[in-house]
Amino acid sequence: MNTPAKATEIPKDNKPLDSQQIYDFIFKAIADRQLPPGKKLSEERLSKIFNVSRTRLREVFFRLAQDKIITLEPNRGAFVVKPTVKETREVFAARRAIEVAIIEELTNKGNSTVFKALANHLMKEETARKAGDRQKLNQLTGEFHLLLAELTNNSLFYDITRRLIALSSVIISLYDSPTANECEDFEHEAIVNAIKTNNAQLAKELLLNHLNHVEHSLEIDDNSTSSFDVEAVFENMIKAQL
Repeated sequence: MNTPAKATEIPKDNKPLDSQQIYDFIFKAIADRQLPPGKKLSEERLSKIFNVSRTRLREVFFRLAQDKIITLEPNRGAFVVKPTVKETREVFAARRAIEVAIIEELTNKGNSTVFKALANHLMKEETARKAGDRQKLNQLTGEFHLLLAELTNNSLFYDITRRLIALSSVIISLYDSPTANECEDFEHEAIVNAIKTNNAQLAKELLLNHLNHVEHSLEIDDNSTSSFDVEAVFENMIKAQL
């Protein structure tokens, strides 16, 4: 992963972000693998970036820790979560359980709106794949699973899947290999086709094979993390919202 280019400082009169916005920025930066596992999140630096008090930032940190996206260590601060091998296996086990239920729900009530949304997403993946944009493709492959959850209209499915996808992104960043999370071209498409034909059993089998493929492509080993420009990560994200 390339280190983002250093961004200019946020203007002093920049409007302070609210707690939800800060949460979303940090969550997305971690989920999109812009911040590596084990990265320290400095209260001083982030409070300046987001133009908020440390008290508000700590409130956000507490929420992220509850969602197991970061860890809070006494006298040390906040860090991007760094899952162990055991925790890695647990995340994928949880994903298999929840996503099988999601697939069953979708095949039971699939409709043209669902199918169109899935087809549009597959087109985005194909565009990124043809462009050789691995970073975008990684983002989209995670979003595919989140889209499946969203299309069930079950808020618990969505919330749980969102956290599991974020943790999976951290895990892939930590245990990355040259092929990690690079889905075969046909895997998502095959799942969608099974959903469209209301073949729940096939769709579930394809999903499980897909998740197993991602998990087994990882190199479960310790990796050192390179230096990341935290200011650049968040300042670029904030500017994109303006």
